[in-house]
Amino acid sequence: MPEKSSSKENQISLKTAQSGSDFVGIKITQSERSVTFPMGYSLEASALDSSKIKKEERNEILNLIKSIALCTLNKKGERVSALNGEIKNDFPVKSMLFIIEDFLDRGIYYTEKETLHTKSTGGKINWSRTIKSVKPAVSESGITFLDFIVRKNRIQENQLITEIHKYCVHKCFEIFGFLYTSSFPEKGLLDEDDISKNRKYYAQVLQEKIGSTYLESNIELFENLLNFINSFDSENETKEAAYGTNCFQVVWESLVDSVFGNVQNKEKEEYFYPVSRWNFPDEKPKKNAPLRPDTIMILENSDTEKCPENPQKKSRRQCFIIDSKYYSYTMLRKLDFEEDESGQESVLVHGSIPGTDSIQKQITYAQYIDASMKSFDSEKREKYRFNPGDIFNVFILPEDNNIEEKLKYIGNAASDWHDGSKNYHTVHAVTLDTKFLLENGNKKSCEMQKELAELIERNI
Repeated sequence: MPEKSSSKENQISLKTAQSGSDFVGIKITQSERSVTFPMGYSLEASALDSSKIKKEERNEILNLIKSIALCTLNKKGERVSALNGEIKNDFPVKSMLFIIEDFLDRGIYYTEKETLHTKSTGGKINWSRTIKSVKPAVSESGITFLDFIVRKNRIQENQLITEIHKYCVHKCFEIFGFLYTSSFPEKGLLDEDDISKNRKYYAQVLQEKIGSTYLESNIELFENLLNFINSFDSENETKEAAYGTNCFQVVWESLVDSVFGNVQNKEKEEYFYPVSRWNFPDEKPKKNAPLRPDTIMILENSDTEKCPENPQKKSRRQCFIIDSKYYSYTMLRKLDFEEDESGQESVLVHGSIPGTDSIQKQITYAQYIDASMKSFDSEKREKYRFNPGDIFNVFILPEDNNIEEKLKYIGNAASDWHDGSKNYHTVHAVTLDTKFLLENGNKKSCEMQKELAELIERNI
């Protein structure tokens, strides 16, 4: 175990982002470590002592890191490319966290085992080798083997894979170990110079092990060790690094969709994406890129409780079109507004609350669903038929509501080019507790979906 570091080296500064373009994530330099949480995140302290970090505090930082990782490392998602240009990823965080957690679970480093076959009366008998190699004794009672070919495992110390494992574990603990323990594992024989000079060879060794190993847990370990080795930067040596993004909007969208979305991307594209076309004489029509709503939430609610006199009434199917806005509504409330000739106030700061373009887009989504669904004939599309009164528009913004309340209704947006006769002509605005979302953003929540629907209906 290493010597205790100074109190200054142990300090981790904590803060929340103040605007949508602020960096969100973790930064590590030779002199300090800092963690920036997204807007709307409630912080109880501005600094932590990494040698005394509590489990709850550790989990908060891990939730942030893993939330960003889930979004950025999903190669199938279209949002990944949008984030790639903004991501600061100086180390393979997913692999590093796996290496740490795997080591803590194993309690030991991976060691090579050599299988030996030898004559003995004790051990796991290899009957095939025994029959071929050992002459049996013949007696009146039958044939008897006095010796057997048995299998024994001999652990080979100081093997290359073990040393690669030691190096990777130690480096990962240097960066993220404070989130798990104040102790450091032992340092192996390899150092940065060894890795820099022999990286291709070490990568080849790991790749061969992946191909020749059948135990799933070891394969996963080797894959993450390989990813870490391939990401090695001899100039940086992972002493100054960052993991996070200046475009947390994309992560916010992904997390909100994970909680509230219940329509698959393929079906969203087929049924919920409005498309326009250009038509030119003597040419095939040219499609424009479609409009893509962030999240579609569909709920089926029985109307029998509202209409007990008609218990045979069919279930009510509701469609909620959700736009996730990583805007600082909290900041908006602290600003002055400009008053126009009609006495109404105008929003001065873009990115504090959705503007006219966002409002129109939501209404367009709803109009498309309302109009196109009427033309659906097939049974396949039956589940996507909605009454106009059951289509709703929602903005979800971050705010420190408190984790108990989770959702809070803050108002709605209307337009002067619609008469407001349909529910979807109004776009409802709801804030979602950011801390709750980071803790629960990787899983669907029927409870939260129902709570959102009820909140909107109470405010129609």
